[in-house]
Amino acid sequence: MTIVVIFWEAVMGTWAVAKAKAQFSELIEVARVQGAQEITRNGKLVGLLVSPEDWKKKNQPPAQNSRTMSEFFKNSPLVGSGLDLRRSKSKTRKIEL
Repeated sequence: MTIVVIFWEAVMGTWAVAKAKAQFSELIEVARVQGAQEITRNGKLVGLLVSPEDWKKKNQPPAQNSRTMSEFFKNSPLVGSGLDLRRSKSKTRKIEL
């Protein structure tokens, strides 16, 4: 039995403004399927077309059920393990070489 693993990485395409205008429907479909597409004028980036799904993923506010760092540590499996994580209040500490 042979197992083949293919790693697919979205490659951002680059479209000149004239080509983007002429093939706008195709540009939209490519952005939806392959990911963000750059639009250039005279070789300089002037725009970026992304799918609504990608835009929402990048610009979504944090989930309502997200926890703070302190909540994360309070619910850690290490709670009650005897591990002492208190910070020393001394200004200096001895370093052993």
